[in-house]
Amino acid sequence: MFIALHTRCSPALRITALAIAISLGTSSCATIDNFAKNNSANINCMAGGLFGAVAGAAVGAATKGDSGAIIGGAVIGAAAGCGLAMMYKNRLNKLEQLAREENLKIQLETLQTSSSTTSAAPEDAGIVAQIEDQGMFPVGSATLSSDGQRQVRKLASAFAPLPGQPKNSAILVVGHTDATGSAQGNQQLSERRAKAVASILAEQGIDRERMFFQGAGASRPIADNSDSLQRGKNRRVEIVEVNDRTTLVKRVNAEQNNPKYLVHGTSTEATAPLSIKASTRDAATKPATSKDTAIAQSTRNTSPSGSVATRAHKGKVIDFGGQPAIVNNWTLGQAITPKSGGFALISTANAADIPMSSCESDKPRQSGEVFNLASGKALETHATTDYLPGYNNRVWAQTVNGHLVTISPVSILRDAATVDRQPFVQVVPNYDTGNRKAQVKASAIANTYEGEDRVLYRVFVSNPQEPVSCLDVVFSKGNSQATDGMLFYPKNNGEAYSARFIPVRT
Repeated sequence: MFIALHTRCSPALRITALAIAISLGTSSCATIDNFAKNNSANINCMAGGLFGAVAGAAVGAATKGDSGAIIGGAVIGAAAGCGLAMMYKNRLNKLEQLAREENLKIQLETLQTSSSTTSAAPEDAGIVAQIEDQGMFPVGSATLSSDGQRQVRKLASAFAPLPGQPKNSAILVVGHTDATGSAQGNQQLSERRAKAVASILAEQGIDRERMFFQGAGASRPIADNSDSLQRGKNRRVEIVEVNDRTTLVKRVNAEQNNPKYLVHGTSTEATAPLSIKASTRDAATKPATSKDTAIAQSTRNTSPSGSVATRAHKGKVIDFGGQPAIVNNWTLGQAITPKSGGFALISTANAADIPMSSCESDKPRQSGEVFNLASGKALETHATTDYLPGYNNRVWAQTVNGHLVTISPVSILRDAATVDRQPFVQVVPNYDTGNRKAQVKASAIANTYEGEDRVLYRVFVSNPQEPVSCLDVVFSKGNSQATDGMLFYPKNNGEAYSARFIPVRT
């Protein structure tokens, strides 16, 4: 196919085609996505074929170096590249048409796995469609409305099998909710909704064996949950199609503890202090300046009357010697740079510019397992149950203003930095003056967010009347060391305060 096309093209067209091939060979997924949407099927086929041909020819040249091998590699690569380009074009066209017909808000994304080397081009991995729930489900229900059933059936046609599609491809349906209600209730509701959508897709002819579903609840917000006008964007159905189950596992693990979802918290309280965006990654180590304080005061949330909002606190109070959380810069999230392997989800160059919320503006997040629609069995997402070195149920502690604060056990698995065992938080007040009797031993819930070389370990104390509300600790993945941390606690007036907390392993 590639050879015939090449021999009939004029010199100018051959140059244009070569330019397209070079461009596609070095572009990002967004560039390929835009190219596919903005050009005809023939041009997309030619571009895909040329892209595959260039890759195939390179393989042929590398293996044998003769013209026969080069031409053979080019033909094979062209066929694969053309089929892949046409499949993406077809999917995008149908989904965009469906969005217009049903007046749906759909965000489309093409997925590529990032290469371990800077010179190698990323590999095509699949497509993601985020469909905002605009009456697809009644409030609190997992039963599709009549409009929702019609829309999902149209979605099924958009994801129907196509010629040239990988035979072992997989489709994952993920349900998402906003943060109103409990984390557990949201997770269970979103799982039932995801299964309902996956079942209709299967009824329309998509093989149940390659269908998976998951309830992510409110754990992956894409909008501000504290804003009633924005939180509705978090109520959505996500449909992911990937080339194979291996890629599916990579996608699931990449999303499970992805730091990009720290941009928005899961607190629905408008009284939560806003974090201050730092200009540099190490700004957390600098004391707050008068300029920082001015920025904090101008960006802090206020009550409807305009006064600074506080929370009532009727439990134990311990002074950890910190400052109002609104004054202290929270920049721990900027230390969590994206992983270089797997999916390229956040640009490493821009990671420090992403404003991320502290635990004080967040709540515990709960995401469910991935289940196969045909068998009902959970997808195995962890190749090993080994721990990250040094995080195998150890005790971590440090004194804060003379009070000993302990987190135990800190239990982080190697795969996706997943929490294995939930911790307790213990406080021994006045430890530096000889007291050894703990006043607080509180159960807690921990969430983790994994970066290239560090993990953000976020701990929420379950009882709101305890003297500690939450903790953020940055752990190094390489040397079993905490590199930064912050402890949040309420003062007598109910306002949130924060103090530096960098524990050591005991």
